[in-house]
Amino acid sequence: LDAAELAEVLDDVDAVLLSGGQDVDPAVYGAENTASILVRPESDEFDLRVALASIERGLPVLGVCRGPQVLNVALGGDLRQEVQSTGDPAHPTYAEMAEMEDVRDHRHEIRVVGGSRLEAVIGGPVVTVNSLHHQAIGRVADGLVVSATAPDGTIEAVEGIDADVLAVQWHPEMMDGAATDRLFDDLVERARARMTAGTAQEAGG
Repeated sequence: LDAAELAEVLDDVDAVLLSGGQDVDPAVYGAENTASILVRPESDEFDLRVALASIERGLPVLGVCRGPQVLNVALGGDLRQEVQSTGDPAHPTYAEMAEMEDVRDHRHEIRVVGGSRLEAVIGGPVVTVNSLHHQAIGRVADGLVVSATAPDGTIEAVEGIDADVLAVQWHPEMMDGAATDRLFDDLVERARARMTAGTAQEAGG
């Protein structure tokens, strides 16, 4: 899609979900590829454009797994290409997870930042989530703030300072539980609030 076609698509969109996928090509954030696997530059180019265009339009955005990484890179941050082992079994590396019978069953705790939007949505201060990633946010982009970390310091969630953005490193769609289900409920509520505000503005002239 060119810029005009993307704008036309987003005209009919109430919210955006940036989902999981392959690693972001380190070349996008000016780094050498030292540990990134299965990179797809064409996917990066599209997802980065969607992320920026959605933020510019004020659309509610929820990022999942690759989603927060795309958002961070789109806004000028970078990534840790490999979460290094700390010897803590609560947050294994990609290679360590590959040895598990079912990585979807792996869980670890995160610490949610008090007063954050994430806390308002899923609660806190400690929540248990799954872990299916080997990369993570490195330098946090301007415009984003950390809203949760793993015990080893890995960034597990970010949210927009001004933009209507909430993004988590785990896969809530693979979990059962009210806390993570509320992430999707919250996206719908944010979309509804934006639509209501737009309708009221149109009615008021």
